[in-house]
Amino acid sequence: MRIATAASTHPDPVEAASESYTALLKKLGDTPQLLLVHSSCDYDNEALINRLRELAPDVPLQGGTSCFGAATETGFHSQDGIGLGLLGIFDPEGSYGAGIAESGDNPEAAAEIALKKALAQAGRPGEMPATLITTVYPGDEEIIIDAVGRHLGRNVPIIGGTSANNAMQGQWRQFANGTVLSQGVSIAAIFPSGGIGYAFHSGFEPTPHRGRVTRATKRTVHEIDGRPAAMVYNEWTGGLIADLLSTGGDLVPIASFSPLGTPVGAVTGIPYFQLSYPVEALADGGLQLFAEIKEGSEIVLMTGTADSLAARAGRVAAQALETADFEPSAVRGAFVLYCSGCMLSIPDRMDEVVSSLNGALDHAPFLCAFTLGEQGCFIGGENRHGNLMIAALAFGPGDKD
Repeated sequence: MRIATAASTHPDPVEAASESYTALLKKLGDTPQLLLVHSSCDYDNEALINRLRELAPDVPLQGGTSCFGAATETGFHSQDGIGLGLLGIFDPEGSYGAGIAESGDNPEAAAEIALKKALAQAGRPGEMPATLITTVYPGDEEIIIDAVGRHLGRNVPIIGGTSANNAMQGQWRQFANGTVLSQGVSIAAIFPSGGIGYAFHSGFEPTPHRGRVTRATKRTVHEIDGRPAAMVYNEWTGGLIADLLSTGGDLVPIASFSPLGTPVGAVTGIPYFQLSYPVEALADGGLQLFAEIKEGSEIVLMTGTADSLAARAGRVAAQALETADFEPSAVRGAFVLYCSGCMLSIPDRMDEVVSSLNGALDHAPFLCAFTLGEQGCFIGGENRHGNLMIAALAFGPGDKD
């Protein structure tokens, strides 16, 4: 197995695709078995993907839009809000496939269709892949994860992200092979010849503030411990949203360092959390979130700092290597999803994020996309959707390497 990455900030999508794919082939030394593509929404992504299909017509291609660009082991690639990152896997002993389907009003069906297409292209229908890479649109992430689990079983780890844009105006796109959608489910089925390792975590820590969700509707928490959720959140955060309690209002980026966490499990007595980003205070006292918290759930106020967000990517990548069935020094490459909200909170520290990943991965090739939500598999085996989180997937050598 060999992995290589390439990037471009050329403003023309056709030139960016040509430039980056040519560089990728030179590094990889052969045509890849899988091509992961993450690019800015400011590109004409139909033109970009069409050009990549011309250059690599038979290569499974999967990905989506990434906030402001992408990062690789060589740096953060973004110029005036534009950037493209590619990751190619050369693994003739492995099997890879990609599929995509329009969601419409039936995300469950779209997830099943995309999954079947990916397995069929991999030539492994009915088999269990080592992992799935997913790219979806905002809003139905939990439904899609559940649908994949019902169809394939819940023991296959999912690593993916919610495709992003630069200004929350709906320009996100999902890619697979030659198709670009705005409300699609894109899935890559991964049957590598070598091992994998994965991790899902955040750069936030729990505070002593906690309570119980006593009324919730999908992604809106109405009450915590029988009181208006926004009021409780304001008290927990020391008056962070006091000016918005009576009128309601946008909490982005106000709440970026103060998300809500739901305990998922524990390792040696230490809990790990799924994070939800409060994005709007409602005039009726509710909190609108970017990930679901179910009624009856325990919630905890989490806290983070710029320093923790800059360093955490490398720590999550290191955790992925710790779970792998290969020696960390043998890592061939990695794919990382890093929350765009975290990235936008520390835009001048992306060199530190890249450095932390390089340190953990010993400068192996990696592609990092910046997403509006992250899907990952916790150490206990739970596939979840969260916000302000980091998901990492590492690849190891095959038997013939």
